[in-house]
Amino acid sequence: MTPPALETLLGAVSGWQARAPRLLADKADALPASCELAVIGAGLTGLSAALAAAEAGCSVVLLEADTVGCGASGRNSGFVVPVPARCGPQALSAWLGPQSEDYLAGLSEAAAELLALPEASPVRQGWMQLFAAPANPQASALAWRRLGVRARALDAEQALALSAAAGYHGGLLFEDGGQIDPLALARGLAERCRRRGVVLLERCPAKLLELKSRDGMHVIRTPRGSLRAGRVLLAGNAYSRDGIAAVARRSVPLTLALGQFELSTEQQVRVLPADIPFSDNRRDMWFFRKTPEGRLLTGLFALRSDAGPEHYATALRQRIQVVFGLEPAGEPLLWAGHVGLTPSGRPSLQCVDDGVLAWTGCNGRGLALSFMLGRALARQLIGAGPAPLPFNSRPLRGRALLKWMTEAAIAHDRRRRARRLPAEPHLRKEATQ
Repeated sequence: MTPPALETLLGAVSGWQARAPRLLADKADALPASCELAVIGAGLTGLSAALAAAEAGCSVVLLEADTVGCGASGRNSGFVVPVPARCGPQALSAWLGPQSEDYLAGLSEAAAELLALPEASPVRQGWMQLFAAPANPQASALAWRRLGVRARALDAEQALALSAAAGYHGGLLFEDGGQIDPLALARGLAERCRRRGVVLLERCPAKLLELKSRDGMHVIRTPRGSLRAGRVLLAGNAYSRDGIAAVARRSVPLTLALGQFELSTEQQVRVLPADIPFSDNRRDMWFFRKTPEGRLLTGLFALRSDAGPEHYATALRQRIQVVFGLEPAGEPLLWAGHVGLTPSGRPSLQCVDDGVLAWTGCNGRGLALSFMLGRALARQLIGAGPAPLPFNSRPLRGRALLKWMTEAAIAHDRRRRARRLPAEPHLRKEATQ
């Protein structure tokens, strides 16, 4: 059960909802009796899958328990990252071997497509990973370039010039990355799906999934009736619930609290002057970007279940003070969302049954990955493409222990970083919480 303090943030209006509060029209489409492909979950995975299948000529029904983009796809930071999380070139090559380059090319292609959609307010200046400790960015950039990724090494002076963020020891600039409004993206894709003939039903949860009835069709029970589908994609990821809740149990859930802070005109010019978003490489990740309106967006893992919005507003404001040396004006807009992590840092793809696929574990870099996997899994289901990645048949055991260990590692990193801050004692205190 989620503590009440976090429920407040998880139910709060996100910054993306605030800038575009108009919801999609709630279509009065009836639930069809059957379809060739049923997709459960209208986030980026589900939307890209439904669109790909419809473009291939399949009849598609897309079921969403709430509204389009209401989960992680509309509550994230909007970073478009063309490389996987927690999986560097060496680990990636050990996992995928010769397919590593194809996988990375797919991520770069997906990133380019997302950053070409005008409704998402795209900014394609790249994405930076900054190093919180001395490292060798030249060697890292070279390793990525050998796999076909457009990565550029940054020394400390270059990183500071591009970000205006103090305390970093250089980093990497991934030139195919960028930033978008993720909710506007989701809503734009939903309209494209509808124009392609996808039956998209919001507020229509899949309460029960019955695999392979007597006629070889899968049956999905919903409050609006039953749907028979030849193939099914479970696209709820970390937000999977009701009849597909088992998908979410394949990853470790963490809560990420996010905030958008007002900046003065002078601060907007000074902060992130190249308009390139960045994350650093700590376990307790610090990340920043500017929104289309010039607000500063940042966030942190919500480790204190008893803390309310005021605590996170203070903690995030103090991170801004430490990194940029400024005090944002006014009260921030705060919200939270769920992130699905896997122990390996790799997405977990499952073949639930013949003709039923699922995946989870975006590990905090889900936009390009979700878009790519949704399209690839749909094509595999309809026989129009190969499997995008190896499938994982092993259940995730000790999920509660893994969650505790992950949060403990983040908390340890947070305390260690706070001890090194050349700041006032109250900043060090808040940085540990």
